[in-house]
Amino acid sequence: MLKQKWRLAVAAAGSVLIVAGCSAPGDGDTAQPEPQAATEQAAQDQGEGADGAAAQGQGPDTSNIPDPVAVVNGEEITKAEFVSVLEGQYQQMSMQAQMSGQPVDEEQIKQLSIEGLVGSALLEQEAADRGIEVSDEEKDASLREFADTNQVSTDEFVAKMGEQGMDRAGVMDQIAKQLRVEKLITEEYGEFSPSDDEVQAAYDQVAQQQSMMGGAEGGAGAQQLPPLEQVRPQVEEQLRAEKQAEQMQTMSDELREGADVTVNL
Repeated sequence: MLKQKWRLAVAAAGSVLIVAGCSAPGDGDTAQPEPQAATEQAAQDQGEGADGAAAQGQGPDTSNIPDPVAVVNGEEITKAEFVSVLEGQYQQMSMQAQMSGQPVDEEQIKQLSIEGLVGSALLEQEAADRGIEVSDEEKDASLREFADTNQVSTDEFVAKMGEQGMDRAGVMDQIAKQLRVEKLITEEYGEFSPSDDEVQAAYDQVAQQQSMMGGAEGGAGAQQLPPLEQVRPQVEEQLRAEKQAEQMQTMSDELREGADVTVNL
């Protein structure tokens, strides 16, 4: 199971700053014993669906994509950046389409991808304008957290990212961007701490979903969900991630109102 600290999909505000293609032991398990929201599962599908899509020769049509794809306050979003996000989103949506039986809407995926990248650029620019910085120690700590979460060493994590075309410098640059945006959101909205009622509601929702999954598969499709107190940290982390995604979307929408944005798609 792929697990990430940064579980925000492109549609949430575009900050897919790290798409970690690392798989922890137990990827073959059909059930997950810890609460996991849709955004985390989307990230898992993106990582695990890549090999399947590639094997079938599937992928989005990138033949007529302009370069740059967009310009945000004078900053270009290149074709390469866009295609990287587009392909990840396409793999994710393909997995969902297979389960639902619905065709993949490639134009919708393109719009989600570019809107997400525009939102990400706006947030990064705002963080820069406010002089928000991160230290080398903070970047190193975040890298270790990504690696630990995926149950690999930092070198293994970087090597895995290298398979996706990102060298160590690129990984650290993306981590720095992520951390600056996180600091921006905290500076703007303050720290978010979910209430006991919110934690309980989120847990109950996952429990209900797992119960339905077990019923649909004759009782064999879902493992027993651990007691809330055993998984409370994961539930709280997920709620914080979802709240952060909401705040990022709100802030990027506000920033766009006064921004000079040209989309060439």
